[in-house]
Amino acid sequence: MKNPKKIFLALMCIGLVFSLYLNFQRSQVERANRQVETVMDYQALKRLAVNEGASVDEVLDAFKQRGVTTLAVYDKSLMTLADEGRVVYYTGGELLRAAQLGSLAPQWQAVVDAPDFTTQAVYIADGKSPRTLDAIREVLSARYDSDRFRQVAASPRIYRMTGPTTLNKNPFYQDQMGFQEAAFVIDPEEVETVKKHGFLLAVRPGNPVATTKDKATAEKQIQTYFRQLDRSGAEVSLLIGNGKSMFGEARYKDLVAKEMAKRHITLGMVENDIQLQFIRMDGLTAMAPLVDYQVARAYLITEDEQRKMKIFDAFRRWSLSDRERNIRINYIRSFMSGRDGMTPLETNLDYVSQVTEDVTSHGFSSGRADIYAVYQPSRLLYIPLAFSLMAAWGLYLCLLGILPEKRYLPFTVLCGALLSAGYFTGSHALLFRQMTALGAAVIFPVLSMARMMRIWDGMDDRQSLGSVIGKTVVSLFGALVFSLVGASLLGGVLSDTRFLLELDIYRGVKLTFMLPVLLVCLLFIKQHGLWNKGESLWVPVRRIQQFLSNPFTLKTLAILFCFAVVAWVFIGRSGHTAGVPVPAIEEKLRYFLEETLYARPREKEFLIGHPAFFLAAWAAWHKLPARITGLFVTAAAIGQGSAVQTFAHMRTPIVMSYARALGGYVLGAVAGIAAVLIFEFAFRHLMNLLRRRDAVE
Repeated sequence: MKNPKKIFLALMCIGLVFSLYLNFQRSQVERANRQVETVMDYQALKRLAVNEGASVDEVLDAFKQRGVTTLAVYDKSLMTLADEGRVVYYTGGELLRAAQLGSLAPQWQAVVDAPDFTTQAVYIADGKSPRTLDAIREVLSARYDSDRFRQVAASPRIYRMTGPTTLNKNPFYQDQMGFQEAAFVIDPEEVETVKKHGFLLAVRPGNPVATTKDKATAEKQIQTYFRQLDRSGAEVSLLIGNGKSMFGEARYKDLVAKEMAKRHITLGMVENDIQLQFIRMDGLTAMAPLVDYQVARAYLITEDEQRKMKIFDAFRRWSLSDRERNIRINYIRSFMSGRDGMTPLETNLDYVSQVTEDVTSHGFSSGRADIYAVYQPSRLLYIPLAFSLMAAWGLYLCLLGILPEKRYLPFTVLCGALLSAGYFTGSHALLFRQMTALGAAVIFPVLSMARMMRIWDGMDDRQSLGSVIGKTVVSLFGALVFSLVGASLLGGVLSDTRFLLELDIYRGVKLTFMLPVLLVCLLFIKQHGLWNKGESLWVPVRRIQQFLSNPFTLKTLAILFCFAVVAWVFIGRSGHTAGVPVPAIEEKLRYFLEETLYARPREKEFLIGHPAFFLAAWAAWHKLPARITGLFVTAAAIGQGSAVQTFAHMRTPIVMSYARALGGYVLGAVAGIAAVLIFEFAFRHLMNLLRRRDAVE
């Protein structure tokens, strides 16, 4: 095996150098992205002020002082604007009934008396804000022709919008809303207030062009929207979608992107509530490349979730999200009830103050959300990674006895060339990069454990327990470094803007957890008699058949049940859709580690994998039966695989991923030493009991 090993080491080192270079470039991009924008809804703050009888201006200033940089405003409906007194409107039916009762003002009576009066229309007039009626006129004129929308009186101004006036009777069935209920215009008075108090503006438009069939009309609506923003004079920092489809949707996203780029407006993409990619919204991800990835990831605690949360639980989410998931828009939802004896307003001021101070204390600055510089390395840099990966897989096949040594080099060259060619296949290039990432994440932890199995097989049982522990501390570090070669290849081949923003994600999280364990188990069984060098592959098949022919006992059932529970927890707790609940004590441990360490290590590493690594060395030292050693070796593979899988979260800064792996090593070494001491104590007592029993017999 000398020749394959030398080839493997040479190709691995070359691939490692190139992957480290790619990861260094990535870290430079990540380090330049440290400014966080804190957003709250204007209407939520206004409700807090109204509910407590406080001045809206004073409340806005108070939140400004506590670190809120941006206020978000939504499109408003005619009904909402009328409730706020901005405009006045009546349906034709309401005007006719009032006329029959003789209670109409002269200007409205003139409208009813006009020959073109109809009950199938809404009549809109000036209220407290002429600017609001101007905005409505501009929006509706862009959307409808004069047959649908026109002015019917000049003094006072009255406009008629012809169409059904029935309101939506079944909102839970998502029936189409009536004209009065549908949000369609941004409130200029609201925008003016945001600007006056020195906030940045985040706009949350719906998608009014969704029902517009005529292209020219739809484009006119989009241009009108941005023209109104320009006229307001507010500094618009963000555009965040609202509803089921992005503003402009698929048909007109090019125009929306062009208008945003003209004004340097960042596209805010709200993270999914399972913390994987983004909320479902048609056209959202397609918009990112059109705005040249001028995108910032936003985090928002869902309303249902926040209603059940304590202030402390909500507070700890923010800096963690910013550090670990590249969140650059902290979209804070207000609590609508007071906590800890405080009023709702006091509660939210205290909450926001804690959040912004905590975020700042972790090295972030406050202002417009930072965005990544567009980063796409040359595909030529991936080629050494491909050959390094195939050299690793070829070596594993040689260890299994499946690939003859003389065919190792041709296998590596051919497979490496095919994989490299895949990087230049246009639309399929991403698939080959994903295959490289998955292959690296799986095979290097396996080869790391293969190396350790060889070392443990030759362990001297005459050395002291202290010597075993000391050497295992060093060996664990070496094994982790070897495994992290795979992490470096994974991080290098997936390093680009789309992965950093999580527009694309690593595929195969479950496989990354399971395959290293299974492949290590297979290799251990092979090396301990499942089949030997030179034997036919049918030999292990027959041995497995013989094993499966053994009688099925309750003892076997109990063992299988234990394995099933472990597998359920192990697999169910991986990924983002875990159905296995997290115990309260583990939540407390996680918080302690988050506050104590730069990056919280994974429990699978320091509580399972790394302690099992120590116990595997201990079992080999005592020359325990292969089935016991094999159990510890297989469990140790969990720690190595988990350390590499950490790097699959491309949204997490790579420096933090390395810090997490190092923290897992330190805590795992401590836990491993404790595990060895406990097992050694129990083992000695068990041996003494057995010797006494034998002496009595």
